[in-house]
Amino acid sequence: MTVAVADLVTLTDPVDTPLAEAREAPHVQALVEAARRGSREAFADLVTLNERVVFRTALAALRVREDAEDATQDAFVIAWQKLDGFRGDSTFRTWLLTIVWRKALDRRRQRQAWWNRVRSASSRVDVDVNPVELMAATGPDPERAVVSQDLAAHITRAIGRLSPRLRDTLLLCSSGEHSYDEVARILGVPLGTVKWRVAEARRLVRRRVPSATSNT
Repeated sequence: MTVAVADLVTLTDPVDTPLAEAREAPHVQALVEAARRGSREAFADLVTLNERVVFRTALAALRVREDAEDATQDAFVIAWQKLDGFRGDSTFRTWLLTIVWRKALDRRRQRQAWWNRVRSASSRVDVDVNPVELMAATGPDPERAVVSQDLAAHITRAIGRLSPRLRDTLLLCSSGEHSYDEVARILGVPLGTVKWRVAEARRLVRRRVPSATSNT
């Protein structure tokens, strides 16, 4: 485990996106315009620029790598098909992340509906990605970067017990990939709602894993 306990329960806030960063970078804008004119090479460059963040965004929702890969591919296909509809109200990246988030949620609902039909009352869906692994470590201190398996398991369970809205928001905001403003756009909720959900999720994780805060 390579994430410090303190980073899990006292996560570094993503900075609010300054106006300059909210604007499209010139080289990205040029790629988008070329792709809209039909350039597959330009769109391939856009895929290369955004593939990692798109995949990790899908993974935050699905926590199964295969499902996240499928949602990522679906999102890029849809983005190519609907590129003419992109009006630049947000950056291309944010527009793309909104698409993949919706596809991931659709896939999650389908998977859960199927599982509800076949599972026993005590069964749970297995996932291949620990939610802790989706969080970005912020401390360079090697000593703080070691978490016992037992404590990590407690933290994992505490995150898993959060409501989907709190858990999704926490994982997106603590991934190191997104600003609060971008998460608000992805989720389609006000900025204040994102900040409240993160604070509430942290509070519940701290309460459920008291040893995590007492040992830091």
